[in-house]
Amino acid sequence: MVNGFMGKSARVIMYLLSEAWKKPVSQKQIVEATGLSKGLVSRIMSWLIAKGVVKRPYRTRFVLEYPEKLLIDWIGQRDIGLKNAYFVDDAAILKRLKHTHTLFSGAWLDSGYLRNDITTVYVNKDFLPTPAMRAVEGKVADFKTKIVLIPAEDEFNFYAERKLKGGNVVNPFLLYVDLASLGGMGLTALQQVAEKHRLPQILNE
Repeated sequence: MVNGFMGKSARVIMYLLSEAWKKPVSQKQIVEATGLSKGLVSRIMSWLIAKGVVKRPYRTRFVLEYPEKLLIDWIGQRDIGLKNAYFVDDAAILKRLKHTHTLFSGAWLDSGYLRNDITTVYVNKDFLPTPAMRAVEGKVADFKTKIVLIPAEDEFNFYAERKLKGGNVVNPFLLYVDLASLGGMGLTALQQVAEKHRLPQILNE
């Protein structure tokens, strides 16, 4: 049984949220954008149709009919707080790494959420620190230092990133899911992101 929220399959979820919100897209477009096989995309789309979030109004095209439900379901499958992270003290390291903001620094850049001194970013999934970085390994929710480097589980984490206030920020749907799955302080920041992008106000549901 395919699970569209896991591994590379999540590329389809991110693509649909970014490109197919009430707008038809073809399977060919999805395959080309995500780099997944036609067979896998077909299975994921059938799974999403069975979940009732995607409709197929035309033989070869799909529409994300209920993006809010898809987002809520995705949150239930994700816990970013348990993901591996590297904690470093020197912010200059960000100038040398491909990165995109998520969680608290992402929420501030995206929606003006009260800025704090924690910078949380995705870096290349193959990232490994050098001894000179003096990095401490742990889980995202540990917040051992002010700079939190989160190896992306997939390069598609950078899909539809945005340049805001001089920094790259993940697409608003991934930012929303990350904040919601973190809980705690993340839920406060989530309200600002949800209001800006008209996403579900899950604190009130």
